[in-house]
Amino acid sequence: MLWPLKFLQLLLLLEMGQRSKGTEVCPSSLCDCSDWGRYKITCTEISSIPTFPQSTQTLRFMDTYLKRIPSEAFSRLPNISRIYISIDIVLQVLEAYSFNNLNKVTHM
Repeated sequence: MLWPLKFLQLLLLLEMGQRSKGTEVCPSSLCDCSDWGRYKITCTEISSIPTFPQSTQTLRFMDTYLKRIPSEAFSRLPNISRIYISIDIVLQVLEAYSFNNLNKVTHM
């Protein structure tokens, strides 16, 4: 009966490891996150921009319901270098400074 206790300890360690990452968690069930040399996030069918991990380097928004992109929407992403937004007929407003201070962005 020792193995159930060891299994429970392992599960707790894994959970603590996930929590210790803090902001390094995929932001939404509507987003797919991968880390292949660069932290990449693809979000579909979202209606607002979630909070992304600071390590995010590539963002893709596809088939969204975004009506607006707020001012400084990506300002907390110091490593962002690529932002892709698919043609979205719902998008109506890009607020001033939506893409402000994105010094590493090379692709939009």
